[in-house]
Amino acid sequence: MSERDPLLTPYQRRRRRLHPLVVSGAVLVMLGGIALLWVTSFSSLLMTPQEFVARQRVFDRALRDLVATHGDGEVPDLPAWPDPLTPERVEVLTCAESEAIRGVRYTNASQSISYPWGDIPDHIGTSADLLVRCFRRTDLDLQQLLHHDRKTNPKRYPTKLFSRKTPDKSLDHRRVAFLFVFAKAFFAEAPLELDTPQALALFQPGDIVFWGVGGREGHPGQVGFVLDRRDASGMPLVATLNAEDERTTLHHRLDTWTVVGHFKLDPDFTLERFLESYPGHTLEPAPRP
Repeated sequence: MSERDPLLTPYQRRRRRLHPLVVSGAVLVMLGGIALLWVTSFSSLLMTPQEFVARQRVFDRALRDLVATHGDGEVPDLPAWPDPLTPERVEVLTCAESEAIRGVRYTNASQSISYPWGDIPDHIGTSADLLVRCFRRTDLDLQQLLHHDRKTNPKRYPTKLFSRKTPDKSLDHRRVAFLFVFAKAFFAEAPLELDTPQALALFQPGDIVFWGVGGREGHPGQVGFVLDRRDASGMPLVATLNAEDERTTLHHRLDTWTVVGHFKLDPDFTLERFLESYPGHTLEPAPRP
């Protein structure tokens, strides 16, 4: 046979070539998908800490609402909480959470710093530094407020706890025991009770809390802020920084340590009380960026 039987010849399908526009469209769709995936995965790295905290707060609230609505267990009968947040409280909360996001590490080493509005490097600090930094978001500089009161009323402060007895612009505001004394004189005090959900609801986001842990001779050794979230029992969570955790934390319950001081975040009250005590004193404004 000179010719091959067509029935015995394997059938070969002719390969069709795609139109260039179809190929271009597929490539663009693929590139768009990759770009969307990249933005979704890495956009948080391009945000400022403040933007990340704001977005995370919205997500946390949505998640808590979802759990409360669809949870299998019984939802505790808790009082409404928190109250509407003032701009000052939002600023303080954003600052505290930003410190945790940035992973600010604990160190109690003393350093010479500028005055006023001075600070040690912002990647390290103590719970006192957390309080001072976040309070500055309300345009109040505890460094100069406390230092002036410390010079004017030296007997008010427990200098026996420290080797240095004279006022120190770099250290006075970094001592939790001194901050507690200043708070009792110039902050708005609030209840300490933690025994009922109604009592816990009085701890509002942004409030300042002192704990006895780490202190000496009855003076507190740690300070922090109440956060805008609580656990299923109604116990608020707090932001603080201690040696054991090594970094700023947001997961501790309010009752993790013994609460010895609770003060409302009220910058106007603090400033008014300070100026009533020192009517002729001039405070230095925050330096321009």
